Parts: sequence; structure tokens; C-alpha cells
Amino acid sequence: MKKVFAFVATFALFASTQAFAIAGIGAHYVMNTGSLDKSQDEVVPGISINQKSASGLQGLGFKAWIDFLPFIDIEGTFNVAATRYETSLIVNGNEIPLRYTPDAPYNMIFDRADPLYGVFSGDVSITYPFDIIPVVRPYVGAGVSYLASIPIVNASFVKSTNFVNKIDPANPETLDGKIIEEALKNADYKGGIGGHIIAGIRIKPPVIPLAVYANGKYYFGGDLGKQFTQGLVLELGGGFAL
Repeated sequence: MKKVFAFVATFALFASTQAFAIAGIGAHYVMNTGSLDKSQDEVVPGISINQKSASGLQGLGFKAWIDFLPFIDIEGTFNVAATRYETSLIVNGNEIPLRYTPDAPYNMIFDRADPLYGVFSGDVSITYPFDIIPVVRPYVGAGVSYLASIPIVNASFVKSTNFVNKIDPANPETLDGKIIEEALKNADYKGGIGGHIIAGIRIKPPVIPLAVYANGKYYFGGDLGKQFTQGLVLELGGGFAL
């Protein structure tokens, strides 16, 4: 009987050890439920910019984690998520969409050429795991983040260029958006240090060197501008685990 108990205990220890990888690296889909508020302001008398709202940023991310520390786990994450929004120039009551060429900065080569708003985040998280059952590892935690975003093509941004000096109110359709494209190339990211809280779950089958995971994060702080309202960030992915 003692041998049976010893075997069961040894097997349970082996299964538990194999279920939780001591380290891993993976890639994931990112969805940020935050929203970009609309803005319509005058640039100069008779000329204004109508920047419309957008929500539901989507993108990709990468994560590395270490699980062998007592009581806590550590993970590092880099995410980028983006969405498109519409911006129009209003000249003497005429609204003209501002659209860009395929080689414009931050512009993916798709069928649309609306401006792209994106949020970048680099996180270091400390999590506390709940070892309830083998294979499944839920956890909660918090950490520090660096958040940065692409400039928004609104009235404030256009004022910083010489774009309005090239506008012919009598013939605004001849506008060349290259001026704004060049301004975007030279513009600095808006960003700063913030933090986040995290809750997630990781599943690691025994022996197989793979794991899948799902995280929910909420960010605070940083400096993404008043127009962007941060939402819940979801991460769903998997990767190699030892």
C-alpha cells in the first residue's frame, strides 16, 4: 500500500511540474476596447478640421514569461493595436476627406487610406498564480507600462504644419496631402509611463512544449492624450513553453 501511495504522490508531483512551464515565449491577438473621441475645431477663419470618432483597436503582441520564482510569476509583453478613423477638411462649408497615399507613414497598404491611430504598450507584470488544478493556471497581478500613440490628424496637429497655407479656398480639391504626410513622418509619438492590472489564465498540457493563454488588462496613467479613452485590453494567444 505504501508503494501505491508513493507512486501516486510521485506521479502527481510529476504531472504538476510538467503542467506549469518554467518559461515560455508566445504571440497573441490584441483587442483594445478603448475609443478615440471626435474633434471638430477651426484652424483658421473659414477652415476647420472634422476628425471623427473610432473604437475597437486590433493588433498583435508578443509575450515572454518565467514561472519558477516562489509564489510569483514575471512576464513581459509588447502590444500594438490600431484602428482607422476619418478626418475631413471643411473649407467654406465644403467637406473634403483627407486621405493618404499607400506609402504614407503608419498607413497599411489596404483599400482604405484613412488615417491610422495606434497604441503601443510595453509591460512588465508580476502575477500571483492560483495552482488549483494541474494544466490550468489562473493568475492576477499588476505591473508597470510604457504607453505611446500615433499622432491624431486633428485641428491641433494641422495647425503645427504649413498645410493651411497651401489651401486655395476657391479650389480646395487641389490640396496635396503630402504636407501632412511629411508632418506625420517627423512627429514624435505621444507617450509616458503608466501601469496596469492583469487577470489571466494559461493552459500547459503535460510534456508537450506548448501553452495557450488569455489575458485581460486595464491600463492607467501614461500620456495618450485627452481624446483617447482607454478600455479593457484582451490578449489571446499561445507559444513555446519549457
